[in-house]
Amino acid sequence: MIRLRDVGFRYDAAGASGASAPVALRQISFEVPQGGFRWLLGPSGAGKSSLLRLLALTARPTSGTLEILGSSVAQARRAALARLRRRIGVVHQDFRLLPDLPVFDNIALPLRLQHRPEDEVRDEVHSILDWVGLASRATARPPQLSGGEQQRVAIARAVIHRPALLLADEPTNALDEYQANRLMELFRDLSGLGTTILVATHNDALIRRYPAHELELAQGRLLRDG
Repeated sequence: MIRLRDVGFRYDAAGASGASAPVALRQISFEVPQGGFRWLLGPSGAGKSSLLRLLALTARPTSGTLEILGSSVAQARRAALARLRRRIGVVHQDFRLLPDLPVFDNIALPLRLQHRPEDEVRDEVHSILDWVGLASRATARPPQLSGGEQQRVAIARAVIHRPALLLADEPTNALDEYQANRLMELFRDLSGLGTTILVATHNDALIRRYPAHELELAQGRLLRDG
């Protein structure tokens, strides 16, 4: 499902290129099978966000090989990458909701990109709005929501299309303990159904409560895979 071999990545924030560009990841190698769950750990600046960018197909490695959902990223054309992205759900740390769209349409977006029938979209969105406890906020826009509510909308949007790969960057930061536990139970259910999941977190209590295989990064290198 996910395979990295000696993957390196230079983050070109200032338009730099070649050896002058800052190195974010160095010779990262690991595999995650279909339905696997991985905690992604490490201090700030360890390279977790850069790795999630590569796995979300918003950037390509500068060295090594990366396979996502059975496809080689280096060899995939733009149209193929776009199709792959529709099979990936991402929960961003900063939510990245569309501020001018109501909650309903933010959550419906992945289904509409798949050209699902509108009556099916309506049923699916209302169902997940009930699950995240935001049925009464369907017409609200993101700026009208609290941080915790925005977090729940971002999670609903990421999982509504039952992605083959789910990537989550600190998905419980704005949630209370009850909602965080419900989210982890959802992740467990999705993993059991075959969704591959990587969750980046600093929440030690959550890791202890839900022990799983850990990938630990430090200074752009993989320190631990186990």
